[in-house]
Amino acid sequence: MSARILALVGQQEQGPPSTPQAAARLVGALLRHLRVQRRLNLSDVADVPGLGSAPTLSRIERALGEQLNEDRVFALLTFYNAPQDVVDEATTLMRQSQGQQWWSNYSDVVGELLATVLAMEATSKVIRIFQEINIPGVLQTAGYARALMVDYSRAQHDPEVRQRNLDLIDRRLEMRLMRQRLLDQEDAPIIHVVLAESVLDKELGGAKVMREQLRHLFNLMENRPNVHIHILPGSAMRQGSPLHPAMTLFKPHESETGKAVYLENKNRGGEFLVDPAEVETYQASMDDWWERALPKEETLELLQKYIDRLAAEPEA
Repeated sequence: MSARILALVGQQEQGPPSTPQAAARLVGALLRHLRVQRRLNLSDVADVPGLGSAPTLSRIERALGEQLNEDRVFALLTFYNAPQDVVDEATTLMRQSQGQQWWSNYSDVVGELLATVLAMEATSKVIRIFQEINIPGVLQTAGYARALMVDYSRAQHDPEVRQRNLDLIDRRLEMRLMRQRLLDQEDAPIIHVVLAESVLDKELGGAKVMREQLRHLFNLMENRPNVHIHILPGSAMRQGSPLHPAMTLFKPHESETGKAVYLENKNRGGEFLVDPAEVETYQASMDDWWERALPKEETLELLQKYIDRLAAEPEA
């Protein structure tokens, strides 16, 4: 969320807010932007009944104090005649600024970038994913997620870093499974996933783990009306390549504003794109590859084919 606001205030944040304080700072930056855009001084606004004194308005713009005053923030948005889509995003930001998110309890294993991803998931109406590296995190089984984490940890050259990562696997796994409660919420987002067929063929964690993972995908498709998974057959990948091997588009509103794209790099974090022109470019790439993916019934048939093949292999 907040791509429109980020663009308005000049990238005050490096990405969408992931903590209550970051959300509050973005609201303050927005209010300052709207005031300056209208060539008003703090004293000009403070003279309007009910909007507060100049020092109070300054503290709101700098997000100082324990909590933003919601009535005053929305009175200012009305006074500045903010567009409705900006008001909608500010509403979500205000909600974020007023409470702790569940992942704040996992600060030992959730860095700023992952916290931003979790914040985006929690506030999106639609999430679209293209993956040719791994099964998306929100759809992973415990066994598959553990295999990924072990694989990443063992790849570390520094023995101390490697051991530290291995020691944190249980904690990271607990957080990963907590993350998946997103799918159980009443207002769960609609999730569209395009998954390259090559991901099905990796057998991470061995045949048993991978079979459980593919069965999980099959069950999600059959039983979760908000989860749509489509396999991109290997033959389609001979016709070109997407802009990035792991893209996620977050759409927080019914309107087209406020979208953001997350580009995940294997074992190297990732980056958020909030500039509308960049977002549209990556969305167009995702649209293209969505059209090349198999429809639901053919995806289910292909998943079953891989499940049956794995069932025939000896368990490690």
